[in-house]
Amino acid sequence: MKEEGLPLEDGPFFAPPGRATSAEVSDQVSLCLVDPVIQAVLEAVDGYALVLNPQRQILAANPALLEALSKGEPMACRGLKLGEALECVHVSEGTEGCGTSRACRCCGALLAELATIDTGQTASGEYLISIERNGRWEAREFRVRTRPLTVAGHRLTLLTLQDISAQKRREALERVFLHDLLNALHGLRNWTELLRGAGAEATTVAERIIEVAGHLTDEVESQRRLLQAEEGELNPDLRHLSPDGVLDNLMASLDIETAARLVRLPTDPNARVLLTDPAILGRILTNMVLNALEAVPHGGQAKIWYEVRSGRPTFVVQNPGCMVPEVADRIFQRSFSTKAPKGRGLGTYGMKLLGETVLGGTVGFTTNWEEGTRFFITLPG
Repeated sequence: MKEEGLPLEDGPFFAPPGRATSAEVSDQVSLCLVDPVIQAVLEAVDGYALVLNPQRQILAANPALLEALSKGEPMACRGLKLGEALECVHVSEGTEGCGTSRACRCCGALLAELATIDTGQTASGEYLISIERNGRWEAREFRVRTRPLTVAGHRLTLLTLQDISAQKRREALERVFLHDLLNALHGLRNWTELLRGAGAEATTVAERIIEVAGHLTDEVESQRRLLQAEEGELNPDLRHLSPDGVLDNLMASLDIETAARLVRLPTDPNARVLLTDPAILGRILTNMVLNALEAVPHGGQAKIWYEVRSGRPTFVVQNPGCMVPEVADRIFQRSFSTKAPKGRGLGTYGMKLLGETVLGGTVGFTTNWEEGTRFFITLPG
């Protein structure tokens, strides 16, 4: 997934280029088919397993992986590299496919593959991948392990994948949702105790309690929508709304301090009415605004506006900063965050998931020092 404004260098960026010829791959596949050890290993692995040649091309895969790829025919993925078989969104960015784009520098599977190929030693890591299959975008996480194999004098690599997506999802849920939930509950308790002790005017306390309860409701609803979207069970509640109506609702939902830091640019008065889910779109735009403001110094501002791109309605949120490539290449991965070593990582992921799989739009960004960083959602025309 190439993002505008991110310069990509010419030529292979990370992994060595080149592939074995079709004849060489065919000979290597034949060696794997007749080797009883390889067949036993592929059948015994609890998870996904592949055998790779020195060019990182797939020679054999176990039934679990073929079933997950909907490629029951064993020949379907032979000769492909891992990212190509799994349909990684970055495959098309490299000059020679999987392993040759800028984003591949951060790929845990590729790092493990190269380590084993170079050293002949076992290697392991985490493999975070964004996939686009049948028009649907999704994030997956795996624990990857690579081991050297020697078959008839040929050095090969056994790669195994354990799906840890559920574990990562749970960790993210605990870090983000439970943290925010606990803070909100503390707030409710403090205001309630203040009211009981007659330490504040009742109307003021009631307003604060309603505000905190509203935040709690929003958080629960946000997590519920994400879970439903990941399962393909979230259907949008489409309604007609003007672009200014969308922005009005957004500004009204922000707290006073956040709203004061957001500069709203004027909308063309002739802009046509949209058909979308206002609650989901509002959540996406809120995340864009909060992320933009987190990326600028305290007191800094972000901008938001509506425009039409190639005939499609588009909302844009801009901050003056520029993301470094290491962040830009991983920004939509579910478990990635710039906030901490085990960061929260659900904000941008949630934008992408809800905006594309539920609303049918396109969520992306551009980043450079001239225009800053611009996150956008383009809705169906």
